[in-house]
Amino acid sequence: MRATPRASLATLSLLFLSVLLPAASSSSADRQPIEEALLWVRNSPRHFVQYDYIMTARVHLLFFWAGKDGVGGGYIRRGVSAEDSRQEFIQVLFGSDPEKAPRAINRWGAGTEVSWHKDAVGSAHPDEVTASAFFGFMKSSQGKSAAELQSELEREKKQGLHSFTGILSRVEPSRALSLVVPLQSDTDFNLHDYDRAEPLMLEHLADSARPVRSLQDSARCPRSAEFLATVAELMDAALDGGPAPQSRCYVYDAQENTLTLEKVVRVESLPVKLHGPNNIVLLETTHKNLLQLDFVSVHNQTDKKVYFTIYAGTQGAQRAVPVQICYQPNWWFQVVLNLRPEKAAAPDSTLASR
Repeated sequence: MRATPRASLATLSLLFLSVLLPAASSSSADRQPIEEALLWVRNSPRHFVQYDYIMTARVHLLFFWAGKDGVGGGYIRRGVSAEDSRQEFIQVLFGSDPEKAPRAINRWGAGTEVSWHKDAVGSAHPDEVTASAFFGFMKSSQGKSAAELQSELEREKKQGLHSFTGILSRVEPSRALSLVVPLQSDTDFNLHDYDRAEPLMLEHLADSARPVRSLQDSARCPRSAEFLATVAELMDAALDGGPAPQSRCYVYDAQENTLTLEKVVRVESLPVKLHGPNNIVLLETTHKNLLQLDFVSVHNQTDKKVYFTIYAGTQGAQRAVPVQICYQPNWWFQVVLNLRPEKAAAPDSTLASR
């Protein structure tokens, strides 16, 4: 796994809510399209496929890495609207489980991305996205080291207030809008509480009077696809035999970025064995015929970079499915997410009926 100078696709969601720069501009005319984007996010699909993951976390201790399996997890969900086959949803949730993570660390992030395609998803031209919206929600953290993170957690516990951040964005060829709001809660929501916490943050965004960031530069990135759809597009291109490197621009938080698929490597076999407490085997499997996809996302204004690697299936039910995601948000912390093969099925979560 490569070292990286900047912060989620793993923890995917952390990339969505990375460093937020001061707002560029705002007007009351920007509120209506942001409110419409909120409706798109709330109308999540009733039918989708879910892939569940087990998280391994490693912390750098002076001269070596110390790790622990099963400290958290999450899912990736993909679906198409039953009302309009042009509307596609990708949802992610990843984070630590405070009951399993070292020092009861509670850090997680989630995102829902809605893409409107020119044609029906699965048709001849499914990658032409005409508009998109993104809702992100994460447990905020400013810690730059393990010690700082621990101090932050202790301070929150002592004060009885816990910090979260939400973002709602909309991207079209002619404009990009973004609204970011903080939330202080007396409940320290964790990744298992997401179905309870999500409506709270959506209402907080709906009621917020904070300024909307706007990007309407005619020379900006013309694509309407946001981060998750851009990752999926580059993954599909690699699976279809496209060469690397390949790059796509995308807009996040009304700021331009460039995602590059730097390298594609065929992997014949990837054995995975994870252990829990008392050396109990949590997962033991071997994935066959994969593509190793090495990505880097660059913030065009600051040149900050995020590196992550996806091992994607190439055959059968696992084609285009990330079976392993590797991510290092900073110098002292690494995350590896491994697919639970038996969990690649339609879920029975309450989110499906929202």
